[in-house]
Amino acid sequence: MTRDYVLSLNDEARLAAWHRQAQAHLSKGLADGPCITISREFGCQAYPLAKELATRLGEPWAVVDREVLQEVAKKSGFSLEQIEKSRDTPAVLKAIFAMFLDQSHAEETKIFEHLRQTVCKFASAGNCIIVGSGGVYATREIQNIFHVRLVAPLEFRVGTIAEKLQLTNAQATEHVQLHQKQRDDFIHRLAGKSLESPLNFHLVLNNGLLSPQQMAKIIEAGIRQKGMIE
Repeated sequence: MTRDYVLSLNDEARLAAWHRQAQAHLSKGLADGPCITISREFGCQAYPLAKELATRLGEPWAVVDREVLQEVAKKSGFSLEQIEKSRDTPAVLKAIFAMFLDQSHAEETKIFEHLRQTVCKFASAGNCIIVGSGGVYATREIQNIFHVRLVAPLEFRVGTIAEKLQLTNAQATEHVQLHQKQRDDFIHRLAGKSLESPLNFHLVLNNGLLSPQQMAKIIEAGIRQKGMIE
């Protein structure tokens, strides 16, 4: 078993509020969503955007990033007893894990399918911003979702990664190219296609020209115009 996921106090509070809302939503058999997916070229500021958007939308909106999704998918291959024995796993994540457990023991080869199913369950529960993990394709059959794609010039993305990871320009370029290929391979395994077509999204934004704060305002306006929130 790999390391447990660590949440900030603010993230944990948001997920706790989301969990309460999701339980009520699912127990009443309400319609899917609302949900936002954010896909991006590697090096774009998807996570800062998601955090800014969640702040603007308020509780019970929560950010569901790749780490959370993978942790839930991984944990669904273990028993609930094993999860409860994991002392370092935040209580709110334990509660969310339990929502998705089928009590069966997943083989390692089934983790990918668990991840896809988990993305769909988060989206159906609503009030979440799913960052990456093929959310745009995994949720194709779910209604009331707003799909966003972030793009930016390579120079911008390399600069972002160089600053974030304290890398040289050459190191950052190699890092971006490697992880972009890994992302592309992931989507091909999930959907058998690429994310390049803008027709897959409600909105495509150039992160090289727009800050996370500016993009959050545009997305919020978009989902209000679409009638997803009041």
